[in-house]
Amino acid sequence: MMKKIAIICVCIMTVCGLSACGSSVSYDSYDLSDYIKVGDYKGLKVAPYSISVTEDEIDAKIQSILQNAATTKELDKKTEIADGDVVNIDYVGKVDGKEFEGGSAEGYDLTLGSGSFIDGFESGIEGKKVGDKFKLDLKFPEDYDNEDLKGKAVTFDVTVNSATRQEVPEYGLDFVQNTTEYDTLEEYEASIEKEVYDEEEKTAIENQKGELWSQALENTKVKKYPEKELDYYIEFNSKQIDNMAKEYGMSRDELLANYDFGNEKEFEATNEDSSKLLVKQEMLIEYIAEKEKLEYSDEEKKEAIKSYEEAGYDSEMIESQTGRNMNDYVHIELLYQKVLDFILENADISGETESK
Repeated sequence: MMKKIAIICVCIMTVCGLSACGSSVSYDSYDLSDYIKVGDYKGLKVAPYSISVTEDEIDAKIQSILQNAATTKELDKKTEIADGDVVNIDYVGKVDGKEFEGGSAEGYDLTLGSGSFIDGFESGIEGKKVGDKFKLDLKFPEDYDNEDLKGKAVTFDVTVNSATRQEVPEYGLDFVQNTTEYDTLEEYEASIEKEVYDEEEKTAIENQKGELWSQALENTKVKKYPEKELDYYIEFNSKQIDNMAKEYGMSRDELLANYDFGNEKEFEATNEDSSKLLVKQEMLIEYIAEKEKLEYSDEEKKEAIKSYEEAGYDSEMIESQTGRNMNDYVHIELLYQKVLDFILENADISGETESK
């Protein structure tokens, strides 16, 4: 059941651009002690973390930086095409001397080595040059997904229109001095080590917070659910299924079956459990924030909204994906982070160390 609850969240988050519902979710009018019995959330135990950055991790980070700094070069007619190059090609495929459906294209961009075509097609282009025209005599595999083509001999007439190659800069002192603020490889690699450490420490801390929140949630019992909020999320999730079905050109029953819900009755049960879990979490966030006087500033709220908008999540998209308007969504997210910080600050960090 928990797997399907997670699927509901995934399904909802995969659909963008749905019409906003214009609703607000708030627990301000509730005495939450009437709805939840909150157990321990201070003094919860969580294992400490230990981080050790390896040379391999530093090298991998540097290689990633080099890849991101790569430039694209147009290949001339004298340069042989190699694995990894992107070619623009026209091709015509024929079986028994006749063209077949899906076997031809013009202006097709293909990355050699991607495995997009049958064996021999991409490797057959390697060594060729821009402007070359040639034939590839190949054979479809015996397990090919098209019954009519399984094991059949095929000839492709191929024309290479153009080709590009990613040129990755060479790592060394020149690269460091020309692209960074550092003068030596030692200084640069020390900065990379710190960057990797900081990333892994952030992940380790988030993992601690996640474990502590799970404990706090487990220690909290629901006396009753506020009907307005619970019904709202149940209806919202159901409407999302309808919107998804329309988006994908499927019936509601087909979509439910595709996402392993089985049938409407099973979805209703999963939807109710998912909505109850969400409402429980929101009530606990609000309860702890109020009890511990945890607040966020107007500036933090403005920055959060700005960051969402810069990432492409405007008010309409936030509401269509979460069921909360922008103000309410930012409110609960900021409070959640304040609560997590508080729980971690008041945790008992002891026991066996967990590596990164």
